Amino acid sequence: MKPLAASVARVPRVALLGIVALVAAFAFLMVVRVGVLGGSTQSSAPSVPVQPVRTSASPTSTPSTSFAKPQVVLLPGLPAGVARALRVDKVVVVSLYVGQAAGDRTWVREASDGARAAGAGFAAVNVGSDRTAVAVGSFAGPVSPPAVLVVKRPGKIVSQISGPVDSAVVRQAAHNAGARR
Repeated sequence: MKPLAASVARVPRVALLGIVALVAAFAFLMVVRVGVLGGSTQSSAPSVPVQPVRTSASPTSTPSTSFAKPQVVLLPGLPAGVARALRVDKVVVVSLYVGQAAGDRTWVREASDGARAAGAGFAAVNVGSDRTAVAVGSFAGPVSPPAVLVVKRPGKIVSQISGPVDSAVVRQAAHNAGARR
């Protein structure tokens, strides 16, 4: 086999000079290019500093640098607790319970644990009062507690589970709806 140096020596000098010239031109353009070394596209005319014009009545007021959060748009008719949770999280697990029913506390805790494990929001809604029951009924339809709803923005019910549910089922339902930890 012939050594590599012998094959490089056969490259014509004109081609080597062309490659070197091309690399040098590229390097020159990168150095001269606007923005690489902090240059600007403005003309070389002397710049006059511009004083800001104040339009407010009080000269001591400072402009706010905080940015407005995007407005979350929700469907009308959501129960207040669900709407509050959806403003914070994209996916919310809603546990429907009756306050005085035996064992409901356990199922609410299971739903809360499943929501937390999935990275979803949580809202517990007591449907023991007529006013809340009507609001939930118009939102979810006929549902008897204990029940779990998985709701996704803007207020769409993605999953509805009736009866007692453990945290693993709630976690999987919230994950399927898009909740991510």
